[in-house]
Amino acid sequence: MRDIRGATHYNWVLINWLYILAVTVFLCHWPVPERKALAGSVLRRLVPGKHLLRLLLGFGLIGEFCAPLPAKPSEKITLTVAGFAYQAAEQLSREGLAEFSREAGVQVEFIPAWGNSTDQVELIRHALDHHFSTPDVYLLDIVWPGTLHQDLLDLRPFLSKEHLRATLPKLIQNDTIDGRIVSLPFYLNAGLLYYRTDLLKKYGYRGPPETWKELERMAARIQRGERRAGRGSFWGYVWQGGAYEGLTCNALEWQASFGGGQIIEPDGTVRVNNPQTAEALRMASAWVGSISPPSVLSYTEADSLNVFRSGNAAFLRYWTSGYRANNEIDSVVRGRFNVTLLPAGPHGRAQAIGGFQLAVSRYSAHPREAAELVLYLTSRRIQKARAIQEGYLPATPGLYRDPEVLRSVPEAAIIEHTGPKDWVSRPSSVAGGKYSAVSRAYYEAIHRALARRCSPETALDRLEKELAALMTGSASGDK
Repeated sequence: MRDIRGATHYNWVLINWLYILAVTVFLCHWPVPERKALAGSVLRRLVPGKHLLRLLLGFGLIGEFCAPLPAKPSEKITLTVAGFAYQAAEQLSREGLAEFSREAGVQVEFIPAWGNSTDQVELIRHALDHHFSTPDVYLLDIVWPGTLHQDLLDLRPFLSKEHLRATLPKLIQNDTIDGRIVSLPFYLNAGLLYYRTDLLKKYGYRGPPETWKELERMAARIQRGERRAGRGSFWGYVWQGGAYEGLTCNALEWQASFGGGQIIEPDGTVRVNNPQTAEALRMASAWVGSISPPSVLSYTEADSLNVFRSGNAAFLRYWTSGYRANNEIDSVVRGRFNVTLLPAGPHGRAQAIGGFQLAVSRYSAHPREAAELVLYLTSRRIQKARAIQEGYLPATPGLYRDPEVLRSVPEAAIIEHTGPKDWVSRPSSVAGGKYSAVSRAYYEAIHRALARRCSPETALDRLEKELAALMTGSASGDK
């Protein structure tokens, strides 16, 4: 009976996938509006998003499915942009994209983001590896250009000196691979310290901590006081300590602020195994169970943010994007918090850079028009509109003094005071296709030290050997 059920299930799956393939091919020959409607009502009911895209990619149909039928000479050029959520794509039209389409005579369509970050970069790599002409433009995480650069168009020939000068230099450095500018920053995210203004006032502090040592003392004192007042679940400091990319960002900030380097230096030198980085790890390890909960070693961004906005922490390390979330109506800390730069270590401050970039496929059938679209979407005008309407932190420092921007993005005033040496980037550009493996090795080693499964020195010694082997050997992500 089991064999019969298995055979029946196998036949049903095969028939179902063949049906999906038939519908996909059929849809490729429908006009664009009808194709979209049917795709939404038929295909997405049959199969989860990321598996649908894998099916389309596997059969080489993504270009046919996402792009309109070949344009007649009198018709507009159509560009496809991949990676935006539906609401974000709709908002772009209200922020000026419709005007660009009218002036440039270009129609812009969006392919929604599917799955998690790993799924998305996998699908992008697949499309680029197969030289698909669509999508034309990709929305990329800040660490992806180094992995994908060989298949991305060099935007330098299209860039004006004014556009380059207006953009944060550290971001241009991140987007420049082998002398080619392969992407441009769409918006910026930066690590900041969130703090409770009401609690600092209650315990007699005039301002937030300037150094990590001050943070430790202030967090411990406020935590003791709040627990004496009956708040047993209150903690001094929460951050992202789970074994994932978020820990890479946190640990890089500690390491750089102590003068321990940036994991892999721009010249390819591995720099982790040194007394400064070990000291930084001992500091962070001592937080666990004292001013930070033991469970912080499993915290992601969402976990740490929830603790702070529920009123159960005095300090929070989080991205600039958390300002609005903490100030929403359902937030306990609404109107009772502020942000500042992360505390300094012996070597100074270090703020990790995050955010998203826009890039053009080298295989786009319309590279000039696609590049013009990217330049438009990363322009000062659109960055200001998105800051005012959506609260995105611009990648254009000149906007950090704009009164309209500051009313919507008050944290921009803090970012303006970040010195050029205070910005730290993850080594995605120098590591290239090996970055995912580099980051995984790094955060796993850091996590072992934080959990006290080994000493910082032992963790860093092993990490140095592992990273050196990765950088000198071959990696599956390389091309």
